[in-house]
Amino acid sequence: MSEKKENVPKIRFPGFTDAWEQRRFYSVFDPIPNNTFSRADLNYDDGKIKSVHYGDILIKYGAVTDCGKDAIPFITGAEVSDHQSQLLQDGDVLIADAAEDETVGKATEIAGITDIPVVSGLHTIACRPKVKMQPNYLGYYMNSPLYHRQLLPLMQGIKVLSISRTNLAKTTICYPTSAQEQSYIGKVFADIDHFIILHQSKFNNVKNLRAGLLQKMFPKNGEDFPEVRFPGFTDAWEQRKLGGISKLGSSKRVHREDYAESGIPFFRGLEISKLGISSKLEDVLYISEEYYNNLKDKYGVPQTGDILITAVGTLGNPYLIRDNEPFYFKDGNLIWISDIEINPQYLNIYLGDGIGKKRVLESAAGSNQKALTMVKLRNVQVLFPSEEEQKKIGDFFAALDNLITLHQRKLEHLQEQKKALLQQMFI
Repeated sequence: MSEKKENVPKIRFPGFTDAWEQRRFYSVFDPIPNNTFSRADLNYDDGKIKSVHYGDILIKYGAVTDCGKDAIPFITGAEVSDHQSQLLQDGDVLIADAAEDETVGKATEIAGITDIPVVSGLHTIACRPKVKMQPNYLGYYMNSPLYHRQLLPLMQGIKVLSISRTNLAKTTICYPTSAQEQSYIGKVFADIDHFIILHQSKFNNVKNLRAGLLQKMFPKNGEDFPEVRFPGFTDAWEQRKLGGISKLGSSKRVHREDYAESGIPFFRGLEISKLGISSKLEDVLYISEEYYNNLKDKYGVPQTGDILITAVGTLGNPYLIRDNEPFYFKDGNLIWISDIEINPQYLNIYLGDGIGKKRVLESAAGSNQKALTMVKLRNVQVLFPSEEEQKKIGDFFAALDNLITLHQRKLEHLQEQKKALLQQMFI
């Protein structure tokens, strides 16, 4: 393979075979002056000219900023005539030159400029391509891991990292010479971002719906009736102590020397909190199957329908065990709720949100480092309706939780897909 042939990405659209151009930064870009107005000089209500602040590049804006849609603040009291040399055009690229971490160098491509002029603000490096690039290409390329990797050794500072114009000049910009290939690449990432935003919106909407219904489908403190119920249910809700409707316990101590390379998962509070919202776990500990079976035979292990609740660190995250996949858990980190006399799915929702969660957290003991104790948790009051209504509430919120998980997984899949393509569609 010739040297020229090596200058191509791993993944390309069919029909493109030419080597990509690789040029020094200022062979591709001309610098554009920026201003140094702070947040105090900006407002979102009124003005004649807008200014892109570096903090918004780091946190708010994506690879492409649509100046007609994205919220960009005005410079208070500024006249356009004072900023003629700074006026941006569609296709310009702005780079955040300071950040508290290695996100310094995050870039955004400017698009959608309307009749309101836009300039580049404090702690930004603005630049204009010397040759026409297709929309979106530079925005995604300059946020790709491959370009950002060039910036890492050029960053300066300790608490606040920065990248200078001088060091930026040492980087290389890579691009296909074909305008059509640039366009295809820009479009594929723009489409992925569109779907990410779409699923993020659906995810947020279902989460907000769930939070709103939790407020209305459980009685408020001191009341016996919820604001919203399923048709046909009119009876007052009952209230009993958690210790009166279930058994609370802990696991047997497992020592570090009992950990194994593989076998039966051994969960701490961290894993149980994650299992409550996702099935993805990392760095899981294990004990041997033989050791697990010994614990099971002598002391019992968690069963389907039992609930574990985090007792230290992040308090009060419940996890309902829904299958027979074996695992064991760390004593002191978690409280084991078993022999539950009401619907376990209902109890899991009650303990995890709304008034139930509030009561659980209020029972925590300690001053600096609070913790849940079995003694205190047994006295937490649990509100519940008839068995049939418990099941309807449990099934309803479980369906909402499944929908939230579905949107979350789609989001994670799209984000992983974008991450992989950013690695492989550029050089």
